Amino acid sequence: MQNDISIRKVHVPLLRPEDAIHHLGSPTHWQPGRSAKSVVDLWFAANALPSSVQAALSNDAVLRDCTLLDAFLERSVDLGDGQRPSQTDLMAIVRHESGLGVLAIEAKVDETFGPTVGEWLADPKGDLPTRTARLDRLCGMLGIDPSATASLRYQLIHRAASAIIEAKRYHAHDAVMLVQSFCPCRSWFDDFSAFATALGFPPPQVGTVSAPKVRDDVALRVGWVAEPNDGPHTRLGTARTVPKLTDLGRVQLSKSFFMRDMLYSEVAMIHGLNNAPDDPDLAIKAGKRLCEELLEPLQDHWGRIAIRSAYRSCEVNGFCNAMQRKKKAGYTCASNENNFAGHIWDRLDENGQMGAMACVVVPGFWAKRQEQGDWRILARWIHEHLPYSTLYFFPTYWAFNIGWHECPEKSIKSYAEPAGTFTP
Repeated sequence: MQNDISIRKVHVPLLRPEDAIHHLGSPTHWQPGRSAKSVVDLWFAANALPSSVQAALSNDAVLRDCTLLDAFLERSVDLGDGQRPSQTDLMAIVRHESGLGVLAIEAKVDETFGPTVGEWLADPKGDLPTRTARLDRLCGMLGIDPSATASLRYQLIHRAASAIIEAKRYHAHDAVMLVQSFCPCRSWFDDFSAFATALGFPPPQVGTVSAPKVRDDVALRVGWVAEPNDGPHTRLGTARTVPKLTDLGRVQLSKSFFMRDMLYSEVAMIHGLNNAPDDPDLAIKAGKRLCEELLEPLQDHWGRIAIRSAYRSCEVNGFCNAMQRKKKAGYTCASNENNFAGHIWDRLDENGQMGAMACVVVPGFWAKRQEQGDWRILARWIHEHLPYSTLYFFPTYWAFNIGWHECPEKSIKSYAEPAGTFTP
C-alpha cells in the first residue's frame, strides 16, 4: 500500500488564481484558454459552485440544493496500490440535506482524455501485471468488465474511481464524476459518452448529470457541463521553467545590461511570484531602448548605476498594487493599467505605444551630493542630454524612476525635497 502520508492532507487557501501554478503537472499549463487556468479562474471567482455546475445538479433529487464546502485543486487520490495516484483537476466537497457529496471535476478544452486502456496496458514503460491488477480493481469498483474496456479512455476510469474513493474517505454516500468543458466544439464528448454507456448510464446530455447508480456503496453520477469560451486566446510566452528563464536572463539589452539585471523583485521573491514577461519579445524590444538610449549614457557620464527595480510582470505588479491598496507597508506599485509601457514593459499603453521604466541609483553621485535638493543637478543633466519620458525622484540615495517611451512626456516629479514638479 502507498504510504499514508504521501498524499498531502494539510492545505492552505488560494489567495489568487496564480497560487495554483506550482501545483500543476507542469507550470507551462498556465495559459489563457487552457483547462488548468480556465478551471482555476472560474472556481476561484465563484468561490462557490459555478452556475453551470449548479444547473447540471438542479434535477438531481439529492444534490440539487447542495452547497460548496471546500474545493481542492490538483487533488491527488491514492488508488490503493502504492503506484502513481490519480490527480483530479478539482475535487469539490459539497453539503446537501442528508450529508456530504464529492464532485470530481475533469477540466478540458481540446485536450484528449489520454490513452485508451488498451494503449495504456501496451505501453512498454509500465509493468503489465501491475497495471492489469490496478485495472481489475478499478473496474470492480465501477462495476464493469475489464475485458470490455480496451477502447475506453483510462483517465475516465481512474477519475471516476477517484470520486468514489474520496466519497468513502469523507463518509459521503454521493459522488459525481463531472467533465467541465471549455471547448466550444465539445471535443472528445464521444469518448465520454462511450465511457458513461459502459458504466450502465444512458447516453449523457450536455449540461446534466445522470441518475445515480450505486457503485462500491457510493451513489455515483456522471455528467458533462459546457462553459463559454471567449477565444481565440494569445498564448503567453512566460518563462515558467528554469531553462527558459535562464535563456531569457541571458538576453543582452545593451553593452552593460542583460535582461537578468532587470528581473529582480523583492515582492516576487518574498511571495513566490513569477516576474517574467508574458510577451518576452516586446519586453526585450522596449528594454533595449531604455538601456541603450538612457541607462548606458547615464552610466557613461556619472559612473556605475545600480538597478533598484525595473521590469515587473502583471502578476507581480498587480499583487503589489493590491497590497498597496490594503495599506500594507513596503508595497508601492501603481495599478497595472497605469504601469503599462512603464514598469510593465510587455504591455502597450492605452494608446498602443511602447515604453519601459527602471528605478535606479547613481552611487557616485549620491556619495558627493547629499544636500537637500541636490537631486535636481542630476535631473537637469538628464533633461538636457537624454531622450527620457518621465523622471520621478525619491529621497533615499536620490533613487529615481527613469522611463523611455515612444512619445516622451518630458515630465520630472519628486518625492524628495523640494517635492512636486520640477521644471529645469
